Amino acid sequence: MFSDSAFRSFSAACLSTSPNLEDLKPVQRFRLLKNEVIQHKVRTTGHSLRLKPIREQLSAMEYLWGLSWGDLDPFSELNYVRVRADVAQLLWSKDVALVPTAELLARMDAFMRKNYLGGISSRQLCFDSFPVQAYEYKLLPISKSCPSLYVLDESSHLQRVDYHELPPLQLTLYPFFAATHAGAGFFKHASTRDPDYSHPIGVMDTLYASISPVPEFFTTRPTRNPSPGDNHDVVLDDEPDTDSESTFYSDHEGKRIQRWVQGAGVSCYQNTIAGLSSTSESDVGSDP
Repeated sequence: MFSDSAFRSFSAACLSTSPNLEDLKPVQRFRLLKNEVIQHKVRTTGHSLRLKPIREQLSAMEYLWGLSWGDLDPFSELNYVRVRADVAQLLWSKDVALVPTAELLARMDAFMRKNYLGGISSRQLCFDSFPVQAYEYKLLPISKSCPSLYVLDESSHLQRVDYHELPPLQLTLYPFFAATHAGAGFFKHASTRDPDYSHPIGVMDTLYASISPVPEFFTTRPTRNPSPGDNHDVVLDDEPDTDSESTFYSDHEGKRIQRWVQGAGVSCYQNTIAGLSSTSESDVGSDP
């Protein structure tokens, strides 16, 4: 069990699959939602199944999130999490997933259903209903063969912990990125574990697969400013980062996220970006 003080300092960087301090992997920035993550199958006129092209998948996400066509920024810091390399590998293989709380998933489900059923002009913007801020996440096992999990506490001791007993993680990861990644994991492993989480995520995944944005959606122009190399068909490598690099990314991405969110039409920008480097995603219990 975790003490209150350990809970307050708990971060994703404290998680490891190694029971030994000397075997701890470095902390790295991991981009959660990558091009290969979304594997929505759609039924063709011949009743066979095919995978949606990546641009078609991203358009479905943009439409249901209430964004304009071309506005989704998969290279935003909102799609990154700082974890150790072994945990990043589990996220990459989709053996585990960072899942929003059941309460938040219910709100997200209702939000996407409304955007799905309403007209293009009646869609709500995700940033209005789900502002940029820290959210709580559970690290859930999806595959049947997940390794044991250990937590590095404030005393630099590794404690073994059951996934379901793990306290929630406070992350600046945006919940729609996380839920979409988790949906790909449940799909890949044909898993219905943890139905309080897998069911609403499965509903959202079905909406992505079945939505066909109206032609008017594709006449809009993106409101965000693409960064160099910002391409929907590019997958960037994830690299370890130092504290100074983390500060740089936080400052730089804070401004970039603000341009994206404000450009998408948020009426009142939430002043939470400045805290990116000071939230519980900081390296508490990082490499000793």
